[in-house]
Amino acid sequence: MGFLCLLAVGFFRCGGHWIKAGYFLTAVAFFDCYRFEVIHFIMAINFFLVCMYVMITDKRFSYLGKASLLLIPLAFQNMLIFEASQVVLVIIFNLLYIIKLKQL
Repeated sequence: MGFLCLLAVGFFRCGGHWIKAGYFLTAVAFFDCYRFEVIHFIMAINFFLVCMYVMITDKRFSYLGKASLLLIPLAFQNMLIFEASQVVLVIIFNLLYIIKLKQL
């Protein structure tokens, strides 16, 4: 829980639509997937939808947002695998963005 809240602070510092993602990530941290399954998954889906929107509207790495969009049907089959794959895409997006900023 502490790690997700710390990560949410990073989203708050980025500004823009990432602030919305930070709020949803905080809610995901507070509601675990065992005791509060429905609330956790609703907040997780909202978090990933906001991240997906930010990635799709980015001109440099929009293909990651489109890949994220293609994974939505997986959420109806296995939510935990969907979450894991979305987290990987968000991490790749942020790493590529950092590398691109370092080159400027």
